[in-house]
Amino acid sequence: MTDIPVSGRVIAWAREFRGLSLDEAAERLGMTSLRLQEIETGARQPSLTKFEKMASVYRLPLATLFRRTPPPIPPELADFRTFEGAAPQTSFEFHVALSNVRTLQATLGVLRSEDQNFHNAELRQYSLSSDPFEQGANERKTIGVSIQQQLDWNAGDGFRHWRAVIERLGISVYLQRFQLTDCRGCAILDDGSTPVILINKNENSDNARTYTLVHEYAHLLVRRPGISDLNRRNPIEAWCNRFAAAFLMPVEGLRRVLSNYWPSDPQHWPDHVIHNAARALNVSAQALAIRLEELGKAPEGINSRFVFKGVPKRAGRVNYVTRRLSELGGRYTASVIGALDREIIDAVHASEALTLKPSKLEDARAYVERQRALASE
Repeated sequence: MTDIPVSGRVIAWAREFRGLSLDEAAERLGMTSLRLQEIETGARQPSLTKFEKMASVYRLPLATLFRRTPPPIPPELADFRTFEGAAPQTSFEFHVALSNVRTLQATLGVLRSEDQNFHNAELRQYSLSSDPFEQGANERKTIGVSIQQQLDWNAGDGFRHWRAVIERLGISVYLQRFQLTDCRGCAILDDGSTPVILINKNENSDNARTYTLVHEYAHLLVRRPGISDLNRRNPIEAWCNRFAAAFLMPVEGLRRVLSNYWPSDPQHWPDHVIHNAARALNVSAQALAIRLEELGKAPEGINSRFVFKGVPKRAGRVNYVTRRLSELGGRYTASVIGALDREIIDAVHASEALTLKPSKLEDARAYVERQRALASE
């Protein structure tokens, strides 16, 4: 059987790049840890079959594994997660998702350098020393989404609208699937790239996705991107939580959905009142309860009554084009279609950038128009 002359350093890099230990990678590859270590140190070479399996398992092109030296390693994301003092871990799936996003961002970087009409991000900056409730309310006013607009959205449509609004600002919002134990989402702001919010597709609740979206947006606004779990113990996470609460549930909106009843002291709100108000605002009941606690309108701990325990019904199967465009989002898709329309790239390159057949580019164009409509409704 033919051995493939590859660099052991590159093979070791591929494993580490995907966040796998030697034992974990060896199990996925169907070999012993000792055999894999020998390949990584250059003591032996893999067979063609094993080399191809490495590319498949690590989800990397064969050309990458054929390099003589390891590729540059992207900067690590800051980690704001808290697990009772234990070192946070990230799964193989999360490393793949992050790699996918950086590849998409590299494409946007090329388009930005070639297209003088490229839409650059409008990203304001706030300080962690400022009041997050005040800044969340101010940011919402600046973006220009009224309470009435929010109340007019159909139940369950909040995430679609807020995503379109934030992408309108030039921020890429991607959906990728990885373990929920990794995180609900993260924010990325690498030098020279457009800002990114990555949302976990395994989060089934659209209301939870919405909160994560705005929370990660807050991370970008205070220039503290990274991996988060929305915990209330980390001061940066707490600031972003409060920003998101004020952004999504301004006092004016709360008073309207609570029939203008605004007590001066904490009240024991009936469960159905909290649920109905949350549904009207397209937020979770727990998020709304926490908001009332922080405003001094509900007793501390009321939110524990609204911890989500069930699993919402998942949508039926969707075709590849719909799923792919949902993963890419309006910001990325609009950048590719715009470059195509301005003849910066041709249809072949546009279809490659979107990983869609050329015949489906009109579907991508229609998706962009729908996202623009959602951002203005």
